[in-house]
Parts: sequence; structure tokens; C-alpha cells
Amino acid sequence: MNTRANPPEPVDPLRHCAVEAVDGFTHYLRPGDSPGQGAEGAAFRGSANGGRPPVLLLNGCALPAAGWLPVIEALPDREILAIDRPGFAGTAWDGRMPDLTSEVAAVQRVIDGPGRGRPAVLVAHSMAAFRAEALARLRPDLVVGLVLVDPSLEDYRDPGTAARLARARGLNATLSLLEHARLRRLAARAAHRGFREQMVSPGRLDPDIFRDPYARPEVLRSALAEWLSYRLQGAQLRALRTRTGAVTAPTSAIFAQPGPSRRHLRLLAVHLGLHEPTMLDDSGHLVMLDRPDAIVAAVDEMPV
Repeated sequence: MNTRANPPEPVDPLRHCAVEAVDGFTHYLRPGDSPGQGAEGAAFRGSANGGRPPVLLLNGCALPAAGWLPVIEALPDREILAIDRPGFAGTAWDGRMPDLTSEVAAVQRVIDGPGRGRPAVLVAHSMAAFRAEALARLRPDLVVGLVLVDPSLEDYRDPGTAARLARARGLNATLSLLEHARLRRLAARAAHRGFREQMVSPGRLDPDIFRDPYARPEVLRSALAEWLSYRLQGAQLRALRTRTGAVTAPTSAIFAQPGPSRRHLRLLAVHLGLHEPTMLDDSGHLVMLDRPDAIVAAVDEMPV
């Protein structure tokens, strides 16, 4: 059963969104055509919006929902949904390492929550491609399109040692080291530097979103736990592919420099039926910051 709590304060860049907390996750809703509607205190319910499906933005590994702000602002006429995992947006980390089942369930709750239930276009960055593809396989009725943004494409057979480590009793003890203030400051600076290296135009990086929150222990725990789950989720997606049919939702993919490998292109063709992705030579991995217009164009070109 979903446990609902009083919503945390939305991070400032998302102040025009309605916000609710569900099972530790923070959900955001920005109704289309009404930027003032959905401000704090508004009901978290979708609108018909001319029959166009909502757009659900799924963050890559260890990234906040506020990172999508340039895309949100460039889609004023679309209903936007977004999500922060436990540990972000002022919430407490739930102490668990994510797996594909829990990730898909979290995405499904955003789309299928009270007052909503309309299928959505999923825009998935990086590792979020795992859960986007999984939901499209398990609940095709909820997915009318996939836009994969510099996606992670893997075919792991084994979940790897990180998953076994994360399931051991020592995980929480290890992550407790992140309580130390000096270590947190170093982590925040390292995160900011790493994000800058993933951009062509690093001057667009907002430190209020991509540096300061990473000095908070709950954010660091959540981010590290998600990173440790990467290979596990990749292996779980491979297993899911063997027992489900083809993805039927229209799919597009955008790749940043240096571009996908041949193996990645093969996986994209075999598992998602996509043979002609869009290649960007003027964007780093954080495409939503370097080239939000490319994501907006992909959303607008969806045949829904």
C-alpha cells in the first residue's frame, strides 16, 4: 500500500509545480498552458490538455528532477511529470538499493496516481532508459512513446559484485561515512566537477542544483546506492527482455558525443527496433542542459 506523507518543500527551480510525496519519492506536476497553476498547495491532478499525453521526465543516475528545468520551460503547453528519488528534495534516503522492479513501480505510480492514469511519453536520460524500457514492456498501456536521451544500453548476464556488496549488512555502515562534513564538501565539489565534464557548455550548470545538494548526506547515500545498482538493473532488464514481447511504443533516441558504440547501436536495434537515432556533436551527456531543444523536438515529433 502506498504511504503518503505531507509533501516536502519543492526545490526552488520547480516552485511552479504541484508536489506530493509517495513512498519516499517526490512527484512533480506542471500542468500545460498554466505555469501559475500547480503552484504549491494545488491539487496534484492532471488535465486533459487538449488530449495530448503528459510528458514524464526520468532522471539519470544520481541526478535531480530540477535538472530538467530547461526542457520543462521549453514545453509550456505540455503537462509535465517528474520524480525525485528518496534522499533528494529534502527527503530521507530509504536505506535500500534500487532494483528494476522497484524502479518500474515508482514510475508507474507517477503515471497512474489518483486523478491521473493517462498514458505518457517517457523521456529517459542515461540509466533511466532501463526503467523506461521495462515499463514499456510490462505496461504498454501506460506508455505512448519513448524518448531516450543519451541512454544506457546494456546486456549484462550477471548483476556483478556491487549488487552483492549493496545487499550485505555493511552497506549502511559504509554509507554512514557520508556523515562527515569534510567528506560531504569534497563529494559536492567532485560532483560539480564531474557534471561540468559531461557538458559542452558548463557555464549553464546551476550550482544550486548540481553542487550544493550533493553536500547533503541523504543525497549522497541515495546517489551512491543507485550507482551501485547499475549492473543489477541492467541484468534484470536483460532477463525481462527474454520473457516479454517487443516494445510497441514509438521510440526515438538522442546520443551526445562521442556517440554510441556499435554494440550500443546493435542493442538499440534489436531490443527497441530503432535504427536511426539522432546524433549530436554539440552536446555532452547532460543533453537536457546543453541541447534541451533537441529533446523538445523529439517529444514534439512523437506521433501521439
